[in-house]
Amino acid sequence: MEELKKEGFVITNFSSGGIFNMLLQIILQAKVELLILLRSLLSHFYVRHATGKWLDLLGEDFTKKRKEAKNTCGKITLYRDPDAEARTFVIPINTIFKTKKDINHEELRFFSTQAVEMLAEESSIIVPVAAEKAGSKYNLPEGQVDKCMIHLEGINKICNEQDWITEEGSNEESQEAFRERILNAWAELSSRPIALKYKNICEGVKGVLHVRVDDLHPRGQGTIDIIVTSTMGAATEKLLEEVRKAADSIKGEYDNILVKSADTTYQNVDLTITLPGLAADEGIAERAEAIVIDYFKIDQDRNLNEFILFDLSYALKKGIEIIKNVKYTVPQEDVIVDKDQVIILGQVKITIEREGQHV
Repeated sequence: MEELKKEGFVITNFSSGGIFNMLLQIILQAKVELLILLRSLLSHFYVRHATGKWLDLLGEDFTKKRKEAKNTCGKITLYRDPDAEARTFVIPINTIFKTKKDINHEELRFFSTQAVEMLAEESSIIVPVAAEKAGSKYNLPEGQVDKCMIHLEGINKICNEQDWITEEGSNEESQEAFRERILNAWAELSSRPIALKYKNICEGVKGVLHVRVDDLHPRGQGTIDIIVTSTMGAATEKLLEEVRKAADSIKGEYDNILVKSADTTYQNVDLTITLPGLAADEGIAERAEAIVIDYFKIDQDRNLNEFILFDLSYALKKGIEIIKNVKYTVPQEDVIVDKDQVIILGQVKITIEREGQHV
């Protein structure tokens, strides 16, 4: 204002509430908001800091696209009641199979992808199914799908058995995983395929969670092993074939490539939860089982080759605040396996006791 007065500015009323003062405040506010906007935009101009759609746009500059979500496909086994009349019937297409409702009253549904005929002399039949929606949460362990939405005469058991999944389901690629693939795109410019180039190309396949490349001649001179971890742990043969095609597209002239799945090991969990003497135990076991299942969920935030008892105890205490103590019968100590192995949840047994009570 002093500078304007010295310059002989025709407007002399700079008081608060005056017309010029209000116009000046509007201009200054616009300047402040513009600076805030520019500061927020600046971080989105770089891959290391961009988020959301900005990261997707930057990824296109590197010819990278975020991996889309994918539906789980698998096989449900139906068993005939030995006491039922043996007859031939058809399980129609789009027959709905589902899990029991969990503690959040959510059930996962699967639709049969083709009509299947069960002959009179057959005691069991396999029905191919696909998940209702995309996502890795449909990569269920065995024994979870046990119901059908229609009555199947003569069928007394429905089950998704071990290794029932034929095609892994997956979520949309996470922001950090996509960012890492974009940054590693520079390795793809190498004239000869290096380990990071194989890793980045193979991790671009939908359904792949993680790839480790062993290029230190594991099977002799010129050999390279590509170990694939899928969104359900072990990779299906269909996924491995897709990874082989991706690896072969950049394969060196003398490279001998072996694409294989990460090994899985099933871990049973047997634990005892101690509650206060007067606390109600209704729904506690179901809630605890859901927490255990969630702990073993396959994702990038979990060290897939480790089972740390303290971490599970913390998750149980956080999810069920009234818990006084957690004791483990199986396993009795932390489980850590080779880095190319994935620990999968086996059978879960939960016992509830109260303070001062001994099982």
